[in-house]
Order: sequence, then C-alpha cells, then structure tokens
Amino acid sequence: RPDLAKSLTLSHWPASLCRHRSMPPSSDQLAVLDAAHEALPVELVEVRPGRTLAIHSQPRPGAEQTVLFVHGSCGSLLQWKDQIALAAKERAVVAFDTFGCGRSPKPPEWDAYSFAELRDDLAAVLARFSVPGRTMVVVAHSAGCSLALAVAAASLASTPPGPPIDGLCLMGAFAEPPRVPSIFYLPTFVLSLMQPRLSAGFEALALHADTRAGKTAARRYLLGLAPAVNAANDMFMCKAYYRQLSAPSKEEIQSVGAEVPCLLIAGEDDALVPPESTAELHALLSSGAPSEMHSVRATSHQLMQEDPEAVNALLGAFLQSVYARPKPKKTAKARASAVPDKSFASQTRFSSLPSEE
Repeated sequence: RPDLAKSLTLSHWPASLCRHRSMPPSSDQLAVLDAAHEALPVELVEVRPGRTLAIHSQPRPGAEQTVLFVHGSCGSLLQWKDQIALAAKERAVVAFDTFGCGRSPKPPEWDAYSFAELRDDLAAVLARFSVPGRTMVVVAHSAGCSLALAVAAASLASTPPGPPIDGLCLMGAFAEPPRVPSIFYLPTFVLSLMQPRLSAGFEALALHADTRAGKTAARRYLLGLAPAVNAANDMFMCKAYYRQLSAPSKEEIQSVGAEVPCLLIAGEDDALVPPESTAELHALLSSGAPSEMHSVRATSHQLMQEDPEAVNALLGAFLQSVYARPKPKKTAKARASAVPDKSFASQTRFSSLPSEE
C-alpha cells in the first residue's frame, strides 16, 4: 500500500537497521561480473574533490571524435559492451560507473546520490576527456539521458560555453522522470530483504519476452548479466537515487535541441519508458538542430544489449553524421566574448536537494 510505505520513514526505525547493507552477489553472479569486468577494465579517478569514479577509457591518439557513454539508473558501464566495441574501432572511448554503481564507491550518504551531484560528476568527466578540435558525442540511457541533457544545457548557457557536446544519442529517454515508486520509502533493511524480488520485477519490465526466452546469444548473455549487476547494487544507494531523481526543465531541453544534433532510440516494447515518452522528449528537442527518433523492434528498456546489431547500425551512422557536420560559427563567437565570472565551472551545481530525513 502506498500510504503504508510512505508512513514507514526512517524516524520509525533504529539507525542500525536503516543503514543495513545489502547482501553481496552470489558466487555465480560474482563470476559473471568478474568476466565482464575483465573485458572492460577501469581506473579509479578522482574527477572532482571527494568524488572518485570507475572509468574505462580507450584513448586513441589522432582520433577526431570521442564517444562518452553514460548508463542509466543504478546500472553499469557494462551495458555498453557492444557499443564501446563499435566506437573504439576508430574513436576514443570513455565510459564510467556513476557514483554508487558498478565499481565506483558506494558511501552510505544520502546527498551523494542527488541529481545535482551526479550531474556535476558527468560535467567533470566531460571536461576531463574533451580535446580541442575533436568532436564529442555523448551516448546515454534512461535516467542518464537526463544527466546528459542537463550538462549540455548548462554548457550552452554558460559564458564562455563549457566543453562542447557535438551530438547526443539518447536511448530509453524521457522528458519528465517517472513517479518515485512508494516502495522506496521503506527502510533500507526491508528493501535489502526484498532485493531479489525487486530485481526480478525490474528484469520482467526491462527485458523483452524474446530476451527472457533466450532467443539469441546476446539475449542469453544478458539474462545472466542483468541479475548480477542488480545484485551488486546497494539498496541504500538505490533508495537515495530514486528519491532524488530529477530532469532538466522543458526550456533547458529545448535549448539543447536548438544547438545539438540528437538521435533518440526507443525499445519498441519498452515497459519502463514507453516509446510515447521518448517521443515527447523528441518533440521538445526538435527545435533547430537535426533530431531524429527510431524504435527497435522486439526490444524493451535494455535495447542496446538485446539487439546490439540494430542499435549499433543507428549509432554508427549518427556518429559519422556528427563528425561530418560543420561546427556552428556562433559557438566560436561566444567563446571569443568570454566573461570569466559566468563560467561553466561555476554553474555546474544545482541548489541542494532535500535530505533523506
């Protein structure tokens, strides 16, 4: 019952129970994760004071494009395995686990997982791996799309503009975040006990029926990886993340659409973010720069893992189109008329959000 779940706030329970840590993954799940991690090694990098992230990078000296991958809510950079392989053939590649996810630190601090902090992390990664004269394309999924749009809007609005994002590929994206499930108002120790069932429920919505039936090698692999990634999540982090989930304003989204080419890809049968929600975002982004939307049949929310061939065909064409597109002249003028006290670095923080209590 939603009313019961919301009434069970932290004030009703001892602190020791509220901070209860999730159970670790099983030995079989750890074996799956170890193999996946070996294929995509990371380095722990302090991207800004007090914020260390697990970053996978494949620098390519002389490359003329960098592709930065941003996973969705409580996910992992592992979801981009096939897209990283595609991009790394000719481009520099960067992917990272957001704070609290994958191999990044998972401190039990409520504010650490606010939209503002996660957005600042992405801005710091973007600045760190931007190379003058090289185009930058951000490929994001689900809630990671909101972070990418927020960073792009802030960069365009600052004077001088921040590190440029020359293209955005958004998968399973939405304009407005979904309502926070009332279950995330339960104490953390209760969520930890429920974690296997919660993960199974997520997988039932995020994975297409063909995936659950294991119809292809990619889908069978995903059937093993998805539960392992979910089991590695700390439920305190999940609770803090979803309770503070946010998105940029419609005006900010439209400002991005006016300047940045966008490709939106939806899973045709996405039960978490229906294609109609992605279409609403597409309408807001269709305000100047080239923007197009495609759906991939027989896929749900994890479309890039369920049908990597179809997704990679769309992504590869988009990366090439961004590279071939002439740079907007007004961006250069804006940089020439820089005003230091309105820099991008000074605008990468949101106002503080409500704490857990």
